[in-house]
Amino acid sequence: MKKTIKYLIAPSMAMFLLSGCVEQPKPLYSWGNYVASTGEYTLKGHEKEVLEKHSAELKHIIEESQSKDMRVPPGIYAEYAQVLFESNQPSEAKKYFLLEKNTYPESSTFIDRVIKKLYGDN
Repeated sequence: MKKTIKYLIAPSMAMFLLSGCVEQPKPLYSWGNYVASTGEYTLKGHEKEVLEKHSAELKHIIEESQSKDMRVPPGIYAEYAQVLFESNQPSEAKKYFLLEKNTYPESSTFIDRVIKKLYGDN
């Protein structure tokens, strides 16, 4: 009986100790403080300070992703474009809508509709 327990515990302990040595995979995206920022923006986005803070967070996510050679998370370019558009920066906003479309081709149909509605072109 003692021998059986020894043969079960020893491999389990070895696996447990060695599992800490395994390198964790690199995350696919860097979301920064997006969850908190978008929550506040959803509730108080009409306030100029909250809009500016959310815009800064989106820009930070974009810059951090680029500096770490990571893909910008899906939807971030488009959301940043929307914030820029709301802040009366339509030409800058269009650049980010197109970045979303180029980065995530599966969003093309949606982004094309948004561009057509906001700008009247493709």
